[in-house]
Amino acid sequence: MSPSRQGVAIVFGRNPHQSDPFDVEADAAEALGVETYPVDLAALLSGDAARAVEHLPARGRLRMLYRGWMLTEEEYGELAEAVAERGHRLMTSPTQYAGALYLPHWYPKLARYTARSVWTEGTDAAEAWRLAQSLGPPPWILKDHVKSAKEQWAEACYVPEGASAEDFSRTCENLVDARGERFERGLVVRRYLPLKVMGRTPTGPAHLEFRLFFSRRGLLAAEPYHEFDVEVPDFTAFTPLARRIDSPFFTMDVAMLQDGGWAVVEVNDGGVSGLPPGLDPRDLFEALLTSVV
Repeated sequence: MSPSRQGVAIVFGRNPHQSDPFDVEADAAEALGVETYPVDLAALLSGDAARAVEHLPARGRLRMLYRGWMLTEEEYGELAEAVAERGHRLMTSPTQYAGALYLPHWYPKLARYTARSVWTEGTDAAEAWRLAQSLGPPPWILKDHVKSAKEQWAEACYVPEGASAEDFSRTCENLVDARGERFERGLVVRRYLPLKVMGRTPTGPAHLEFRLFFSRRGLLAAEPYHEFDVEVPDFTAFTPLARRIDSPFFTMDVAMLQDGGWAVVEVNDGGVSGLPPGLDPRDLFEALLTSVV
């Protein structure tokens, strides 16, 4: 292992119920001289955190990046404790993880640069409807505190102009059903922003959107969210906004508005954010490791 990589490792959380995109990333990390270890998410989610990390070194002081399927704040905290019991620590603390994952945490820091939003604790559609009146009339976007169900755009995500309280309640029910056991905390209603549409996916519009990866040293990478043949703009102007997020590794999704401006669409933990199709994991890991060693 390269001396510059000593003390840093990546743990890959594997989900046994979904196809696993992390083999390529693990190969990329190892090619850079970075140690990698698996985390058994089935064991973690069943309450056996010790078994989940049994492949980690029994002793040591490694800083470990969690790279894997999205966990709740509580699940990530259990993982952090299990890693600490083996003498290591996660690069992102549970508090930092939640700070970039849950909209009610990051929204107040970026409210001027993103869609106006309100939220509930729980699934009371009537409460969400009342709160949403402060946003003005629909269209709105609906999600939970972490994710939307945009793959069911018309049924469980988009609240169109002229929607009634009954229409809204039905969309809320569809969102809760779509998210199932992974529904996170409450309903979030966001004002719909007129984003620049570049095409369509099988489930809805595809906007001119980019995923930006940040570390404490600044912008690490920026790539189109969809497979569009477009030039990547200079996004360094977003660095001051990124400094408002207390995390060593996170993403910010930004999209162009129809009038040519830019808006923040989402913030997320970097370890659980998918890589855009044009981003080579070797380039991302190289930039991240350079910023933390």
